[in-house]
Amino acid sequence: MVYLFLMKKCDELTTDEAVKMLAQEYFALAGVPEGDLTIARTERGKPYFLNNDSIHFSVSHSGDFFACAFSDDAIGIDFQEYKNRPDEEERCRKIARRFFHPDEIDALDADTISAFYNIWTAKEAYVKLTGQGIDGDFSEFCIFDLDEYLYQTEIDGCSFSLCSPDICDVEIIDRR
Repeated sequence: MVYLFLMKKCDELTTDEAVKMLAQEYFALAGVPEGDLTIARTERGKPYFLNNDSIHFSVSHSGDFFACAFSDDAIGIDFQEYKNRPDEEERCRKIARRFFHPDEIDALDADTISAFYNIWTAKEAYVKLTGQGIDGDFSEFCIFDLDEYLYQTEIDGCSFSLCSPDICDVEIIDRR
């Protein structure tokens, strides 16, 4: 089971403090025993609980919102708020040409902006899952090969993607 928490960004809390606060709620909801919440980061910046390998998490920020997903398996999340700029469609196509796999570029259709954000968040969620980050290989993989690992939804003008080896059940907890 994956628990996805959504909340407004809070200037009084650091990202790590927000993760620890939400982890407490996750423990209660999931019936998981509390553990050490010391956060560390891999060499490439992927956060994890240092002394607690039974809980995995991933975070994302966009606009005024913060999202954190928890699971008992590795997980990656990304969400993006849709932008309403006059040149947004051309901007999306330009970014896609640089970072998308050719099959993903072909999938950009009449609804370019929505398709772009869905593909972009799926790619980011995948690299957060693997911990590899955005690098020269970002266009080498295609999200259409990840269907069994991917959960996507749109909430209030935002595209959300979760990527995990066990993505069958997702519970969204909206704290906005």
